[in-house]
Amino acid sequence: MKYDLTKKRTKFAERTLTAFSDALMTDLKDHALEDITVNGLCDEANYPRATFYNYFDDIYDLLDYCWTRIAGDIDIGDYAKIEPERRTRVLFERCYDYMHLHQDEIHAIVRHNKETGHLQESLRRFIKKTIFTIIEACPCSEKYQGPHEMIAEHYASTIEMLLEWCFVRKDPMDRDSALAALDYLLGNL
Repeated sequence: MKYDLTKKRTKFAERTLTAFSDALMTDLKDHALEDITVNGLCDEANYPRATFYNYFDDIYDLLDYCWTRIAGDIDIGDYAKIEPERRTRVLFERCYDYMHLHQDEIHAIVRHNKETGHLQESLRRFIKKTIFTIIEACPCSEKYQGPHEMIAEHYASTIEMLLEWCFVRKDPMDRDSALAALDYLLGNL
């Protein structure tokens, strides 16, 4: 990403980032990611192409920013304030609640984007990277037998699977069942 998210944002930068990410999320409800163009996003966001390229390398870079923005909405970044033994459950509950609140949008996006497409792969990478960061920062990670990346992949795959069972399947799993499955599948880690 060309824009440095670690620096204090101006109101213009905040408006610009919001306009482009909102435009992408809106377009994803009606189109596959691979069919969305920078020109179309710029028209919808009402910004010129030059502004888009001042912030992002391409649409995939913007998609990564969208995941970061959603993670902020879920409040993933405060994981250090949560007791290590409760982190997995609390963060899963937050993800579940966010997805429950936005399930109509999620269904529309899933309808237009294949499971093997770039959108899903990008989300998988983001989840894995986020979980790896949490594991690396956790003092309890010393107990893990094996590389932290392997543990992060296991966590990410399990969480992705549970969220899919809750929000994508025709016969969705309810929140309590998902939490029970989470405790069973990741409880020993």
